[in-house]
Amino acid sequence: MPGEWGAFDHIRVEDAAERLEGVVECTPLAPFAGPDERVELRLKLENLQVTGSFKARGAWNQVSRLAADERRRGVVACSSGNHAGALAWAARRAGISAVVVMPADAYPNKIAACRERGAEVVLTPTREGAQERCAALVEQGRVLIHPYDAARTVQGAGTVGLEIAGEWPEVEVVVVPVGGGGLISGVSLALRAQLGGAVTVLGSEPEGSSTLSRGLEARSPVVLEEITTAVQGLCPLFSGQLNVDICRATVDEVIEISDEAVFGAQARLVTAGIEAEPAGAAAPALVFGGLLPAALLAGRSAADPLRVAAVVSGGNADPAQLASLRGRA
Repeated sequence: MPGEWGAFDHIRVEDAAERLEGVVECTPLAPFAGPDERVELRLKLENLQVTGSFKARGAWNQVSRLAADERRRGVVACSSGNHAGALAWAARRAGISAVVVMPADAYPNKIAACRERGAEVVLTPTREGAQERCAALVEQGRVLIHPYDAARTVQGAGTVGLEIAGEWPEVEVVVVPVGGGGLISGVSLALRAQLGGAVTVLGSEPEGSSTLSRGLEARSPVVLEEITTAVQGLCPLFSGQLNVDICRATVDEVIEISDEAVFGAQARLVTAGIEAEPAGAAAPALVFGGLLPAALLAGRSAADPLRVAAVVSGGNADPAQLASLRGRA
């Protein structure tokens, strides 16, 4: 239940902010005209972040704290794209070796970006195979930099929430896209530390990959038998235990959303000049689709709108898909 977040005081997002200062961008919190005059919407544009997504925050917070022996061993991660690219960037900046294991159906531009940043890329036919190959490399000595189920990753991602609270302390609702749960874990911790219970934290999760929703129900990670969403980046095999624990204490609700709504929101953003990938459009999609809980909008009007921030988590869309969206405009 929200209000029990004190158990995670050791994950101090402010400490990560000090390490990230001058390394990553403090991205804009930009006003955006939504479909409901009762909502004042601002978008946290992490698509403009270093490496094109919020993942740079967690990757650098991890890599910058490695011990000398860990740096010699090199790092490894399993990722469908943005975390892999962020780790490749962070490892190059730190002067250490990186291997990223990716499913072969990852966006080609994301695979190319990892190689351009100096990482060794290992492709596997399936996500399950990628997890297994990553585990084998850890057994061989490489240091795992987990994309979401690690305190330092959560801490780095949480700086997104710290920036929202600092720039717009009057915010009432923050909507965060949900995959494994690293971003929403960190953002919610930062918001609770800064604003307490005055803000409502909502997750927007693809209904074809309800890993965090299922994990919250079970109070532990749940491996889905089938993943049907086409929204790459929000479809891990399971959410982490740390993420489940934090979100049970800090997040008000995780709302499932259709792929159609996500891709429709992406088209709307791209038409407006915001280059978001599908996963990056999941939080705005919840607002565009009128899926905010009705109780939050009760009594609100254009004169007294609900103040909502939605995180656009990444902008590394497949170029061909982006071109097709522009062609609809």
